[in-house]
Amino acid sequence: MKGVLKFLVLFLLFTYLNINSVEAHSGRTDSSGGHNCSPKSVAKGLCSGYHYHNGGGTTNTAPAPAKTVYNPKVYYDKGYQAGYDKGHEMGYKKDSSIFSSTDNNSDYIEGWSAGYQKGLEDGLNKIKKEEKDAKDKKDGEEKGKKDGATSFSAGKNNNDYSYSSGSSELYIIAYKEAFTTSWQIEKSRKDAFENGYEQGLLQDEIVIPTNFETDILRSEYEKGHKEGVNERDKNEMIKYEKEGHSLGYDVKEFAVPADLQKEIYIDALKQGYEAGLQKRKEEIVKEGYTFAFKQMKYENNLYEGKKHFSNWFKEGYESNDVAAEIKIKAIKLGKENKEYTIPEKYKVNADAIALYDKLFLEGQKIQKEENRKTRATLMAAGVIGFPTVGGIYYWTRKRKKKIE
Repeated sequence: MKGVLKFLVLFLLFTYLNINSVEAHSGRTDSSGGHNCSPKSVAKGLCSGYHYHNGGGTTNTAPAPAKTVYNPKVYYDKGYQAGYDKGHEMGYKKDSSIFSSTDNNSDYIEGWSAGYQKGLEDGLNKIKKEEKDAKDKKDGEEKGKKDGATSFSAGKNNNDYSYSSGSSELYIIAYKEAFTTSWQIEKSRKDAFENGYEQGLLQDEIVIPTNFETDILRSEYEKGHKEGVNERDKNEMIKYEKEGHSLGYDVKEFAVPADLQKEIYIDALKQGYEAGLQKRKEEIVKEGYTFAFKQMKYENNLYEGKKHFSNWFKEGYESNDVAAEIKIKAIKLGKENKEYTIPEKYKVNADAIALYDKLFLEGQKIQKEENRKTRATLMAAGVIGFPTVGGIYYWTRKRKKKIE
């Protein structure tokens, strides 16, 4: 038993010593107990050149300094990465300025130059792609928005796309999204306008439903409501104007209905009344004017007992200056002219001509009668005077003979 325990203790001790002597990195040692650091170990920072392991080398207690081994790839790679980063930055800015490394190591400079060219190319390609993607997206959105609105106005569906074949995927995605959104917005705007219009046809007060409370839809609802109110007002004003016209034409007393509150409706009623009253007055004044051609003296048999009508009728009669002048001058002209003649100013209408003709003929008859009387008087005077003349002639002849 004691032998077994002794064996285990020795085994564990031997194992512990071997573990502590394990290398920190891979690589075989030479006869001196050392070796050169591999590129991988250099890159990892485990070593930088020739060094010893496990106490190899001289018997001095202090280890000999490691022998440095130069690796060009390490410098090239570092330079390449630094150049690439700078080139990518400049390419993304679309800046083609020429840059170079300020390092003294030729391998680093070579790597930097190669990395710069590659980075410049990649940076430029990246910004070009981003710009193209942005343009495709913008163009797709603008075209989709326009086509969506047009499609709705034309009564088409919200998926009647019309983008060009060969468009990029990003363009198509943006186009479809904008098309659908625009189509739906136009539909919502139309719904809001129509609902507002219908409400406006019924009432002046606007009450916007919650589903139309967005800025765009609220505006459309308000426009529709306003147009509906205007349409209702227009129709109501026409109705009340006709009612007022009928009252005025019948010369009835003007009165505003108790339930008529809106000022523009009351104004329409008043305007209609005044227009109807004026129309009836003009008609009756015209009757009186025409009557003046038919009657020599004013008579009010048509509207006796109707104050307004009588006044208007008389106003028309007295305003007929043509008839008044015909009544004064037609007879005189008839007396002065054997042949018929009529001044142009009397040919205003058939009634005026008829009145003139009647009075002109009357004047000719009067003149004819006066002429007849004159002739009769002259003839009577000639019969009475003839014997006297003959007597004087006979006496004169007889006396002459006596003298002879």
